[in-house]
Amino acid sequence: MGSLESIENIIKEKFPVEFTQFMVLNGGLSHYERIFTDKDKTLWEVQSYLNYSELYNLTKEFFEVYQRKLVPFAYDLGNWHFCLCMDEKDFGCIIVNRWTDYPKEEQFLKIANSFEEFIDGLQAEE
Repeated sequence: MGSLESIENIIKEKFPVEFTQFMVLNGGLSHYERIFTDKDKTLWEVQSYLNYSELYNLTKEFFEVYQRKLVPFAYDLGNWHFCLCMDEKDFGCIIVNRWTDYPKEEQFLKIANSFEEFIDGLQAEE
């Protein structure tokens, strides 16, 4: 995997250690434990974690197009992105970019308060 520091340079923020460690080990992979249930009991399924080049390109695009410090790190079956939010308001939260099927004002949805909460909450399909 390339340097995550180059992605940090785009958004001018340092990633949480847990995020960096996880992405170095899991970028480009998929896992058996991939179902996350948010506080509203909505089920989210992680298809795969992004590789470095996808992380870099999408982070740059989100920063330039949306003026958001969102780091897409995984996607679901419909190609919606799970993003680590580095914006001041929701720093460290996990946000889903629902870029299809929703109007712009409803495109981004917070589903977890932290990367750890998201990763720790993943379960295998029943």
